[in-house]
Amino acid sequence: MSLPTPYAPNATHTVPARSSVAVPLSASQKLTVTNTHGTQVIDFWAFEVPPGAPSSPAATKQELTTYLSMSHTRASLLSLSPIAPCTLSTNQRTPILKFISDSSGCIHDTLIPACDIHRYHQLGVAQDQYHANCSDNLRMALSRDTPGYTLPAPFKTPTSTVPDPLNLFMNIPVSPLPQPLHESNSSAGGALSFQPTVCEQGGQVAFEALVDCIVVMSCCPQDLVPEVNGGVINDCHFVVEG
Repeated sequence: MSLPTPYAPNATHTVPARSSVAVPLSASQKLTVTNTHGTQVIDFWAFEVPPGAPSSPAATKQELTTYLSMSHTRASLLSLSPIAPCTLSTNQRTPILKFISDSSGCIHDTLIPACDIHRYHQLGVAQDQYHANCSDNLRMALSRDTPGYTLPAPFKTPTSTVPDPLNLFMNIPVSPLPQPLHESNSSAGGALSFQPTVCEQGGQVAFEALVDCIVVMSCCPQDLVPEVNGGVINDCHFVVEG
């Protein structure tokens, strides 16, 4: 793959607070993501680059229809959270990334969808006001950094959903349901809660691309649920190797 990218390999780059980046990776390239401040959640997606996809904005935009899928990854791993080393799967049940290493000491969430404008309206943002959100950050990063590519139709508009992200460093513990809700099957479910990340400052995760793909990272702008980012939105950093 020879996609133009502003993110040179073997150099440290920034994902700005409240914003996002789209980073093309060739198969076998590695990506290391650093939680620089230790409290920031990063919404993380990966999209496989189709064969014959355009390499310039002048060409017809190619839809990214094969992408990292949390539900298919959970089914493959039989786990609610990926633990390195393991392989992450697409919505076509094919491998896309290898989760190589993790020095963060964290559990990474696969259950919570990306924040969107609907979520912020539910949290009290006025209907006529905008709040930065990870769903829009995904769309904007692809448009800015890899303009020859676009999301498929269900995910394109500002009011639509997007694929569920891998929420790096996000702490969403699953607790047993209160007893007795279903005495005959009381272990069938669990209660979720938002808790502060347990990542130490400078904690890192690393991935290897198993196919040509585009990774998108958003420094989550959630500031109305203080547990998510510790009440302060920070930047983070990444390095592409190879």
